[in-house]
Amino acid sequence: MALVLALGIGLAAPEPAPAQVRTLKAMTYAGKRYVALKDLAAMYGLPLALPGGKTILIRGQYTSLQFTADGRQAVINGSPLWLHAPVVKVRGDWSISDADAQFVLDPLVRPSAYLGARGTRTVVLDAGHGGKDPGTMGRSGLKEKDIALDIALRVRAHLAAAGVRVVMTRDVDRFWALEDRPYLAARGGGDAFVSIHMNAAASRTVQGVETFVTAAEQYPPTAEPKLTGRYPAVPNNQFNHSNTILGHQIHRALVGITRAEDRGLKRARFVVLRNSAMPATLVECGFLSNPQEEQKLATPSYREVVAQGIAQGILNYFALVHRAKVEMGAPLIQAPTRVVTSPAPVPAPLAPTPMAARAWGPTSAPAPAAVSAPAPGPAVWVAAPAPVPAPAPGPAPAEPAASVAPPRVEAAPASAPPVVAAPIPAPARTLSAIAPPPSKLLNPNLVTRTQ
Repeated sequence: MALVLALGIGLAAPEPAPAQVRTLKAMTYAGKRYVALKDLAAMYGLPLALPGGKTILIRGQYTSLQFTADGRQAVINGSPLWLHAPVVKVRGDWSISDADAQFVLDPLVRPSAYLGARGTRTVVLDAGHGGKDPGTMGRSGLKEKDIALDIALRVRAHLAAAGVRVVMTRDVDRFWALEDRPYLAARGGGDAFVSIHMNAAASRTVQGVETFVTAAEQYPPTAEPKLTGRYPAVPNNQFNHSNTILGHQIHRALVGITRAEDRGLKRARFVVLRNSAMPATLVECGFLSNPQEEQKLATPSYREVVAQGIAQGILNYFALVHRAKVEMGAPLIQAPTRVVTSPAPVPAPLAPTPMAARAWGPTSAPAPAAVSAPAPGPAVWVAAPAPVPAPAPGPAPAEPAASVAPPRVEAAPASAPPVVAAPIPAPARTLSAIAPPPSKLLNPNLVTRTQ
């Protein structure tokens, strides 16, 4: 909490939702508070079923909640996640922990009840590791720091094209201590923090995508099977509801577009998460210890797909925030998500432009008529309101100083005329090749049908 006080940032908890889980009768079992699944189902007006085996179902037309008796795994609207505590029988009824009911299930069933106070202007992208810290490394020599930075730059391009202001904790091969990254994010005025990493395991057969958010107070991380131990509150716990929704949306979008093995939404207390002064999530995009995933992540086209998934998940989260502000709360049973009417203008598709292997820079191909092409490397990019000729390229920016400097900020492009994101500077150590941006932009108004 000292970090938050030092920054002078006032962080308010979300307004209570109508008919929240806290109004249900809670029972104490093994030192933890539990809520009966039948009571939760009744609150949503949905039936509870025990089809056999260890499966417990709460299912309606637009909501599907599946639990495993005596287990921590659940499947919410088709997406697996890990609960804080196992589903157990308390006084004869299958029950889940009060923390899971309040901070996991209800926010995913009724996101509009919790997101009305959140913002949608700025995303902070944190490319993991960097500089003297290479992160994990594949057998081919592929470094996590390089892959994470390349994906983060691509995500930045997609979000900027959709009109989102982006701050990066690093946009070159530079080292930042873990404790510095949440500080830089708070200085950038972020509304959401997304840290991008690659994974590794002792077994080379382990693969897939997993996403982490901060564990609730008094509950262990997913990697810890026992519920014993002391787990005091951390600054980011005041965003428990929003963390779950943000992580869930990014995870679903990323798994959906990559078709990677789904390892679920999990809980942790990583430094960059627990000290974050905004809704935060950490995405593990694949295992460099797995030969197949290492080979895919070494391919520019696959990294582009990963970036599209992360960007689309962020835009889906922002769309839910916008809907929450319109609805000013949520009905007891969440209405189905429809295609947003009167969508905001979407920038015109990017023209495929070949990129040099060692730099993100314009080639000899002519620039579109309505695009302002700033010189490479400025700290702030603003789209011109009218067609103007491209200025002459200026000198390359100097290497950032070793001391803490303000994060780089890209201003959101105007809604008209169509804008193409400015060229992105290459990291100091680039990968073998970088694919051009996609020919079709992501849809900032797209929200998956079930939340």
